[in-house]
Amino acid sequence: MSQLIVLLALVFSILIAIFAVQNTTAVSVSFLTLQVQSLAVSVLVLISAALGAVAMLLLGVAREVSLRWRHRAVAQQLRAAQARVAELEAAQAQAGASAPPPPQPALTTGTPPSTESHARS
Repeated sequence: MSQLIVLLALVFSILIAIFAVQNTTAVSVSFLTLQVQSLAVSVLVLISAALGAVAMLLLGVAREVSLRWRHRAVAQQLRAAQARVAELEAAQAQAGASAPPPPQPALTTGTPPSTESHARS
C-alpha cells in the first residue's frame, strides 16, 4: 500500500513539473492583502502544491497525535480492567478456599441400582 502511495506522489510531482515548465506566463496575483504584479504561473502552481503538501502533513500529524492519545487512554483502561479481574480472581480464590466444596453429583452408569438384590440379602 505504501508503495502505491509513493508511486502516486511521484506521478503527481511529475505532472506538476510538466505543467510548470509549459506555463511560464507572468500573471498578477492578489490574495487578501498580498499583491504580486508579475509572477510566473509555474511558480504559483509550485507554491500552491507546496502549501497543499504542508496542509496535508499537518492534518496527518494531527490525526496521528489523536490516535496515539486514544491508544494511550484505551491502554490505561485495559490495565485497570486487568487489575480488577486479578482482584476478583484473588477474592474468588480466597472465598473458595474457606467455603466447603460443593457436593458432587453421583455418576450414573445408565441403569438404576436394582432393589431386588438388597431385598434378597
